[in-house]
Amino acid sequence: MNNTDYNLYKIFLYLYEQRSISKTANLLYVSQPAISYSLKELENQLGYTLFYRNSKGIEPTMEAKELYSYVSTAFNIMKSGEEHIRNLNSLNIGVIKIGTPSHIGIFYLSSFIADFRKVYPGVKFEIVSKSTADMVEMLETRKIDLIVDTLPISTTKKTVKKIALARLQNCFAYNKDSFPKGIIDNVEDLKKYPLVLPSATSSIRLKLDEFMESKNTKLYPVFESWTTEMMIEMVRRGVGIGYFIKNVIDIQKDKDSFEVITYGNELPAVDVCAVYVEEFATTALNKFIEFISESKVGE
Repeated sequence: MNNTDYNLYKIFLYLYEQRSISKTANLLYVSQPAISYSLKELENQLGYTLFYRNSKGIEPTMEAKELYSYVSTAFNIMKSGEEHIRNLNSLNIGVIKIGTPSHIGIFYLSSFIADFRKVYPGVKFEIVSKSTADMVEMLETRKIDLIVDTLPISTTKKTVKKIALARLQNCFAYNKDSFPKGIIDNVEDLKKYPLVLPSATSSIRLKLDEFMESKNTKLYPVFESWTTEMMIEMVRRGVGIGYFIKNVIDIQKDKDSFEVITYGNELPAVDVCAVYVEEFATTALNKFIEFISESKVGE
């Protein structure tokens, strides 16, 4: 293994992602026989068949699927390392890759990015919106630089740093034209009405369910979604009463058509934090984290 040509792994990576010898050859500007030879060489070194041929191209074996997770992580780390060295002390170039839920990105993060780029126009941003678990995996494998999300955020790396950014109030909201005002005097009344709630495994939903259990009440939604935008639209159309971070309602152009219920801020708040791997932080990333840490929205 010490004598392995790591170009073989690059070819393996392209083959796995393209599922085609011809496409890989075109992308790497080499001949198809050279790709086939390199694949055979890697298989001989590892002692496993990595791909089967089929009518559509090639299909990875179980061993290839296991290998891919390691190889893709290694190449992402090397690519990230190159970018890190190039951008280490620069605020004039570079890319900050951020994982954040769409609703946090829209009402919370977008203004910071816009203001930051006015000061540092050379810094670019890439935004990824996935589940918290997926974003943590991307952070740990160096596919993104930063997560901005609500707690809890669990990671396995000891070098991951978390910085509290804001505490935000949750609320229930409904379309005034669909439900009469004042019908819901307490949280127990909610179970009488159709509900539009975040997905059951989301952190905001888990906190809500725990809160409702303390009130000896269980909620049964008629609609669940990972995306706040879809929930807002369902509430707007009168499907049910939704549960949101209050700031999300506040930024809607038709916010006056929503009736907002906070129960005297009794509902569980959410804590937004920044999560990143400190040892890989560039000057641009550190400056952006400092930038967003200066304003404690919601406190």
